This record gives sequence, structure tokens and C-alpha cells, in this order.
Amino acid sequence: MNLATVRSTLAAALDDAGIDYSTSAFPPPVVIPPTVVIVPGSPWLQVQTIGRPAAPRVLVTFRLTCCVAHLDNQAALNQLEDLMFAVMTNLPAGWEVSDAGPPSLEQVGPSELLVSDLQVTTLAVPS
Repeated sequence: MNLATVRSTLAAALDDAGIDYSTSAFPPPVVIPPTVVIVPGSPWLQVQTIGRPAAPRVLVTFRLTCCVAHLDNQAALNQLEDLMFAVMTNLPAGWEVSDAGPPSLEQVGPSELLVSDLQVTTLAVPS
């Protein structure tokens, strides 16, 4: 399995759930909410050699930045929480949420967004 396959599996799960997303090496300059931006997490790759398997396993981490428009504080918070739970509910088998950040306001271009990051991980065997 390569990283493009790992990323596309995650993106396909979001797409199947009707969640708008974009993939990028870094956050894009324009975001149209509500959306999820998929970027490499920290650490991005971590080799696992527990039990000395025949092929090393790689722990792959992505940061999913959930974004909604900040027009009304309570409505935006509700929409952000709904988006985050939709993402968590629709993660592919074998994916885990390792961290969820608190909501914060971000100015992206002319828009003010309420955002929160989900750190997700999965084990993959490189091919």
C-alpha cells in the first residue's frame, strides 16, 4: 500500500458519507465551508517494527481540519460538532481518532471560519 492509496481510502469514505473535503500538502488559501481539509499530520509517518513483522508497518497520520462558516456562534459550533462526528462515524475500518482539537476562529481569505482538527491514524504495510 502506498500513501496515495491510504489517502484516497480516507477521502472515499468522506465522499461516500456526503462530506465535502479537499486533500493538500498544506491548508489551501481558499476554503468553502462546510468542508474537511486533509493534510499530513504530525508525525506523518512512523515505522512500527513491534514483534519484528516480515514487512514493517507504517503508522500514517493525517490532520483533518473541519471548517464551518462562523456566522452565528451557537449555530457554527453545532454545525462544527455535527461535521466532526460525521467524520468520526464514517472513518474507514482500521482508522482511529487520536486527538481532537478545540474549536478556534480562523480567517481564510475574506471568510471567518470556526475550525477544529481531528488527528487520525492507521497502520499500513508499504508496497
